[in-house]
Amino acid sequence: MTAPLLACSGLTVRFGGLTALDGLDIAVDRGTTIGLVGPNGSGKTTFFNVLTGLYRPSAGKAALAEADIFAKSPQAIGRAGVARTFQRCRLMLDQSVFDNIALGALRHQDLGLAAIFRRRRLRAEIDALVERVRSIAARFNPAIAAALFEPAGRFTMIDRRRIEICRALIANPRLLLLDEPSAGMTPEETRRLMDDLLDFRRESPDLALILVEHEMDVIRRVSDRCVVLNFGRKIFEGSFEALIEDRDVQTAYLGSGH
Repeated sequence: MTAPLLACSGLTVRFGGLTALDGLDIAVDRGTTIGLVGPNGSGKTTFFNVLTGLYRPSAGKAALAEADIFAKSPQAIGRAGVARTFQRCRLMLDQSVFDNIALGALRHQDLGLAAIFRRRRLRAEIDALVERVRSIAARFNPAIAAALFEPAGRFTMIDRRRIEICRALIANPRLLLLDEPSAGMTPEETRRLMDDLLDFRRESPDLALILVEHEMDVIRRVSDRCVVLNFGRKIFEGSFEALIEDRDVQTAYLGSGH
């Protein structure tokens, strides 16, 4: 059998007396979308912060393509192929669309002092980067690609989300972590953004994706498998159809008297 792209076992994160993740086991295959759900405070964003090196676990292991994630710095984890978005907008709204998206590619660019003395090569690299940014933006909305040098703050919420996702995708990650991409959007905007993501996934079949989302219709549409956390523990893993019938999941969301 082919090894999973991401394999986590026993992941535990403690903040003093609080256990934010409690012995989490999860595996993600290439080309798979995992819907990660759970009540507020259940450990979902903590899990993303561990995978991207912002937090170090108290216990457990995580491997990306069989390489130890925790032996790497956050920058090296990004270069290894992990990218993410955040629930709250992290765009530089007064900077251009190009600046915001290109930021995601800088870890792969040669921008050292020596580049100053290779002006022709540097110009070619910048031109190529502009075209890469334009190309990926056009896959989500041609209007964004046509206004690369306009401030990001001039765009609607859905286009700001698209710009954030493009910033994560510009470096060609193997694993994309999306933290509540529907936050702040209308149901219609959410539907259109999920259409964009599904189209992109069809064009990039090897990309693995973990999606944190409260909107169950989003989870139903895009997930191959669902994982539910509660108080840092995994209480369910399986199909969306099985999720909505699971008594432990219903209790976690609705309480014991549902």
